[in-house]
Amino acid sequence: MKHLVIDRRAVKSNLKAVKERADGAAIYADLSANACGMGILEIARLLRDDGVHTYAVSDPKDALELRNNGFTEERIMMLRSTADPKELEELIDLKVICTVGSYDAAVALNGLAEARKTVAEVQIKVDTGLGRYGFNPSETDKIAAIYKYMPNLAVVGTFTTYAASWRSRKLTQAQLDTFNRVLDKITEMGFEPGIAHACDSAALFRYDFGRMDAVRVDTALSGRMPGNAAGLIKVGYIEAGIEEVGWVPKGHRVGAEHGIITKKPTKIAVLSVGYYHGFGVDRHISEYSLFDLLRRRRQPLHVKIGGQRARVLGNVGLLHTIIDVTNIECAVGDTVILDVDPVNVKGLPIVYL
Repeated sequence: MKHLVIDRRAVKSNLKAVKERADGAAIYADLSANACGMGILEIARLLRDDGVHTYAVSDPKDALELRNNGFTEERIMMLRSTADPKELEELIDLKVICTVGSYDAAVALNGLAEARKTVAEVQIKVDTGLGRYGFNPSETDKIAAIYKYMPNLAVVGTFTTYAASWRSRKLTQAQLDTFNRVLDKITEMGFEPGIAHACDSAALFRYDFGRMDAVRVDTALSGRMPGNAAGLIKVGYIEAGIEEVGWVPKGHRVGAEHGIITKKPTKIAVLSVGYYHGFGVDRHISEYSLFDLLRRRRQPLHVKIGGQRARVLGNVGLLHTIIDVTNIECAVGDTVILDVDPVNVKGLPIVYL
């Protein structure tokens, strides 16, 4: 028995905090990566019931899933730019707002929309330093060409994406300043940039600038942003049953290559949950400093059994975790709670509370 548990009340509480921080700005709920692992359809329904009707995705199949499950009137935006004709055709058919981040992508989309005798709504992506998708800030002439020469594209918004909003105020402010200069240039040329947005989850909760017309939130909904954000609740934990319980003597090796040697007789419990399922995995690890990594390495992982904390022994395995239950009364089948970021979880069904 093991599954991922998502508490709807926690998600709703986080959404309330998002609305308060947004301070009237429109909310784009980023449902990429299966709504950060929480389940795209269930979270979309929760958002819709709470008055959020604009969603962002990063894959056409996510837009298709939403459209096929009753989200026919909601506005859906494709966050990444693409010049792939097959993807663009699908996005046009699904009536998705397309992101245009290059002249080639704009030309490809305009041609397909013209062939279909339709007008595709687009948002222009400006690359202010992340380096993935978007027009260079100096390419305002290419942006102007969309307005001038591509009648089958209707610009409804312009946006950028921060590179390190969770850790660098200086860089975030610099990117926002660059983005504002591009918006001013578009306006000076006589064009309407539409809805302007730059603020992501981390920027929304860390800074008091950059709200603009809309904010995009993803990890704020799951409460799993790097660092701590006041008012957010962490969403997601695994419930798993104990598979085995037994005693090992002093000097016994517990775990694989990087296991430990017990210093005294120890009662252990085995769980059939490992890093394959997302336990003990930190998706932000590549962004930590060396000091942070060393500090985190010294902090042992814990799980909960009946409200009591139990320490993980050795490293989390691929499919198993061993815990110290020397001072805990427990038996095979007892439920263990493992804290996880839902976006890392795979191979487990989701149970909603």
